[in-house]
Amino acid sequence: MSFKDLILKRTYSSEVDDILNDFYIPVLKESISYFRISGFFTSESLSIAARGILGLIKNEGKMKLIVSPRLTFEDVETIKEANQDPSKYINSILEKNIELLENEFVRDHLFALGWMIANNKLEIKIALLYSLEGNVMLSEEIIDSGLFHQKIGIFTDKEGNIISFSGSINETLLGWQRNVEEFKIFRSWIDVENEYVKEDLKKFEKYWSNNATNLKVIEIPEAIKQKLVKIVPKDFDINSLEKWYKKDNDNKLKKITLFEHQNEAINRWKSNNFKGIISMATGTGKTYTAIGAIDRILKNNQKHFIVISVPYSHLIEQWNNSIKKFGLNVNFIVKCFSENSKWHSDLKRYVRKLLLGQIKNLLIISTHDTLVSNKMKDILLNIKTDIETILVADEVHSIGSLKRRENLSNIFRYRLGLSATPKRMYDDFGNSFLKEYFGEIVYEFSLCDAIYKINPLTYNTFLTPYYYYPYLCILTENETKKYNYLTLKILNLVKNSSENIFDEIDTDEKLKMLLIKRSKIIKAAKNKIKVLEDIISDIEKNNGEISHTIIFTDDKLINETIDLLKSKNIYAVKFTQELSNKQRIDVLENFGKGIIQVLVAMKILDEGVDVPESKIAIIMSSSTNPREFIQRIGRILRISENKKYSYIYDIITKPKYIEDAVLNLEDSLFKAEKERVKIIAKCALNYKEVMDKVNEI
Repeated sequence: MSFKDLILKRTYSSEVDDILNDFYIPVLKESISYFRISGFFTSESLSIAARGILGLIKNEGKMKLIVSPRLTFEDVETIKEANQDPSKYINSILEKNIELLENEFVRDHLFALGWMIANNKLEIKIALLYSLEGNVMLSEEIIDSGLFHQKIGIFTDKEGNIISFSGSINETLLGWQRNVEEFKIFRSWIDVENEYVKEDLKKFEKYWSNNATNLKVIEIPEAIKQKLVKIVPKDFDINSLEKWYKKDNDNKLKKITLFEHQNEAINRWKSNNFKGIISMATGTGKTYTAIGAIDRILKNNQKHFIVISVPYSHLIEQWNNSIKKFGLNVNFIVKCFSENSKWHSDLKRYVRKLLLGQIKNLLIISTHDTLVSNKMKDILLNIKTDIETILVADEVHSIGSLKRRENLSNIFRYRLGLSATPKRMYDDFGNSFLKEYFGEIVYEFSLCDAIYKINPLTYNTFLTPYYYYPYLCILTENETKKYNYLTLKILNLVKNSSENIFDEIDTDEKLKMLLIKRSKIIKAAKNKIKVLEDIISDIEKNNGEISHTIIFTDDKLINETIDLLKSKNIYAVKFTQELSNKQRIDVLENFGKGIIQVLVAMKILDEGVDVPESKIAIIMSSSTNPREFIQRIGRILRISENKKYSYIYDIITKPKYIEDAVLNLEDSLFKAEKERVKIIAKCALNYKEVMDKVNEI
């Protein structure tokens, strides 16, 4: 057979095609050579480049591979400071990116490449990319420039027929397993396609022979070649790759791979006697971290009763989908919330099966309120001590309220709390309970970590980098008078106006009420609608039509906000507690598609809702509580296709004037608002510009 005998499509997409079995395996089965430009030099990228390679090996074929080193800022600075030729430094850079990861697919294919090197079947060259200024480029700069993002593969059969493909193929485990992969193919024996084959071949040869502009291609260091050879076990059988090429092994390939920071979080929780709180920025994988923790416990071969508790019912389906994607091996899942009238009878039936040994494990996903209900407590009392009990509390801060903490069962041996912001503001009792019940914060992955650290599978950051734009809103004359009046009353309650008044809030209920009244004036300031109009104009001026935008507002302003958007022919929907679970899911789906341009929300989007397509947040109303504003900006920072940056517009409100009698106290109170702005600005791409503006305010 030759390539001409294969039935091939012009384009392939992982959405509709089994790319491995429909393209790579049949083409490589007829190939005697395979040239590949394949992104960065990492264990994952190399293993993905090797998929389907068994056919080439059996044909005694050979492979040429060009990859780029993944250079960090520290690598580039070291090269600059030492004034070294990067090729002399490349050995240590490449060495740290060859790891035998836990993922079996990576290991097997890395072994195959090592075997090919040892048998002179594989040549690898390293491409160093340079900027126009002559500096070696960081991996992030390479991605932004588009160089090496256009992947190329060229196959040749024994008759000299050539197939090439090109496309923005994500050469990562994440790309292959979860993202959409698309590419076009070209065939040398078809005239209209042959020109493209020639172009791809010419480009590869230009790179391979080190004749490309702003590119230096070098031989892979001998030490790295030997390392790849040495990792191959003596008993490695190249035919073992076949297990990955069977269609019935899809579940193995789709298993979620945890990142390094997720595994570290689980290890720290385990080291703390399986108790603790994991604090991770929204969108950095709290859900899969928790499922990974459960997965480890399930391997101890005992009977298990697992509870995942969430603040809102619409989060139950999100968790259910994540559990399925992960491939968690549980016998039954019961969804426990008020809208599911059968949850109680279903749970009783499955608990009985668990007690009788008819099933090995049972997982329930419950709302916090259902978990602490009397109906649930009666069932939990029946769980015997020989059953391993696990509680995962999502948005753990919200389980620390008085009613919930008083009714939370103590049957759970394994306890894991999740939150981007675990501490409850002005609630020492709630915080003490969380610490006592769940344990200390055992691991933290901050917002700045997520914005600036590189994800080793995607070579992008974990969250979308963002720009932050504060806008000033001035209270009306009437609002200012009320504001100053309440501030004066607060002053009379504070023992010493130079102290931080927030230290006294827990012990003084009257002070707390005055501060709440005063904050309501700020949250519902009338001029915010005018400032919102200015923000919308700026967005439309810079981006064209407004879309994928979330506006966080106050209940007093929500109707005016909707009216303003309607007047501008912007399709906006209120996202509130009044929506049923099904309505919420439908609204979020239409928002993701861009049918609904704007979601106007108050509290409900603060906790756990996945809206990865959102790219603009307008914060009309926010407290100085870090949990609230960090949760809100987290909604728009999740990675999504075609979203390079996110944008946060924040309305900062001040009184028209401050009376002399309360000036010192007002300075103390406004520090909290400035601190909020600083926290958001700290990780923004335009940090310096923002801080200059804030200091003027």
